[in-house]
Amino acid sequence: MIHGWDAVLFAAYLVLNLGLGLWVARRRTGDTRAYFLAGERLPWYAIGGSIIAANISTEHFIGMIGVAYAVGFVVAQWEWGNWFTFSALIWVFLPFYLRGGLYTMPEFLERRYNAACRYLFAVCSLVLWIVAQMAVVMLAGGKALNGMFGIDERLTILCLAVLAGSYTIYGGLTSVAWTDFLQFVVMMLGGAVVTVVGLSKAGGLHDLMLYAPEKFKMIYPITDPEYPWFGVWSLFLSIGIWYNCTNQFIVQRCLGARSEWDARMGVVFAGFMKIVLPLLVVIPGIVAFKLYPGLPDKDQAFPTLVRELVPVGLSGVVMAGLASGMLSHISSVLNSCSTVFTMDLYRPFLGRGRSEAHLVAVGRVSALGILVVATALALVFTRQRLGVFDVIQNVGAWVAAPIAAVFLLGVLWRRTTAAAATFVLVFAFPYTALLEFWLFKRVPWLVPFDNWLNRTFVVWATSMILLALVSWVTRPPSPERLRGLIWSWAAARLPDSERERNRGVRNLLLWWGLFIGVMAALYATMFWFQFWGPGSGKVVP
Repeated sequence: MIHGWDAVLFAAYLVLNLGLGLWVARRRTGDTRAYFLAGERLPWYAIGGSIIAANISTEHFIGMIGVAYAVGFVVAQWEWGNWFTFSALIWVFLPFYLRGGLYTMPEFLERRYNAACRYLFAVCSLVLWIVAQMAVVMLAGGKALNGMFGIDERLTILCLAVLAGSYTIYGGLTSVAWTDFLQFVVMMLGGAVVTVVGLSKAGGLHDLMLYAPEKFKMIYPITDPEYPWFGVWSLFLSIGIWYNCTNQFIVQRCLGARSEWDARMGVVFAGFMKIVLPLLVVIPGIVAFKLYPGLPDKDQAFPTLVRELVPVGLSGVVMAGLASGMLSHISSVLNSCSTVFTMDLYRPFLGRGRSEAHLVAVGRVSALGILVVATALALVFTRQRLGVFDVIQNVGAWVAAPIAAVFLLGVLWRRTTAAAATFVLVFAFPYTALLEFWLFKRVPWLVPFDNWLNRTFVVWATSMILLALVSWVTRPPSPERLRGLIWSWAAARLPDSERERNRGVRNLLLWWGLFIGVMAALYATMFWFQFWGPGSGKVVP
């Protein structure tokens, strides 16, 4: 049941969120760069907060906490592993995206390879986002609010769709980015409430680690059916690169930056927030394991903590935080879907010569249609029993590996050809199906390693090999086509004018180095705990 003060606080937050989204969009949004890229006026803190808000949703508050309840801290690697992918985004990919004046990631593939790669990536992205990043996230939101407050799942899904759609369709990326920043603040506050209350009931983090040391392992056997160490620690090469470096709804707010320094510093800021996130989306799952063992549905770990532990008044903060995660994710994906549909599929075929205002109108209409489809799918999914985090990760694994390979080798090796990229993008889907449904099920020496993480690495490695082999036997791209698209140390540097303006405490390299140093210290601590500390079973003085 929702108590009076919780309902008032939650309603006030929703009104504030809607008001902010409409207010910031009061400026002109009649041209495509204003509507789809926020007029390229976003500062670093809005970019970083928006990246986190777009990334974190009920997939994390429900799905990841559920995995932590069942397995443990190893799932924190999905957040901490971003030290590599965010570094790749900052130093390898962003210079080309920003200096090329891009609208979308598929557009980059056409510039580097050909139009076929652009359209393949655009269509696959739209299908994946609508199913896994919108419909399933809406489903998770319905499960969460039903578990905590008894609200009907279908009502939650419909309300989320109406609220997120209202300001997203009207204001474009400007509304999305600034409401994301508000939602980021509220989401972190709501998650912190549950973590602090839960840890106080569990006796603190130190006691929790001693109570269940097996839950704080970062390394599992390579044949582990769920989280084999090789699959977990190679994930950044495939899903990590795809999700953070080539994913429209993550990168789009960087494309709307007011400067290249703001775009890159925004990613660094998001990296520091990723360090903190396991405290909010992993530790509560282990707290729930200690306090409420034996839950029939692991996805009910977070709702159970809120229902049983959080006092009246603070429940409204948690509810607002959860809603923030849902709204920010849905609005970000919806905005990116309409951008890709309009700029990658509509404009090349039906929109040539059309006015800027016409393309913005198409963006709004397509966003409405996409939202209707995703909402309908979410309502259908309410009749099925799905593990939220696992569903999203498995669906993503089908597209992540080949896309990551095509982007990565495309910017690092000038010999990579359009023919090779097209072949790999087409080949990867039946090859993934072959691995998942036959090879890892029937070949005796592969059966012990049958896990989507290991399979994804095999697809990525095969894609890289095929890209190299096919590129060697096909015509290389012309030097003119590759101008400004191949990585070099010089390309990784900020422009001279921006380096001059951002010295001292604003130095990008300084903050990035601090981010990497903190991550190294955290990894060292967790490895010590598992192999030499209390987690090892040895007597520690």
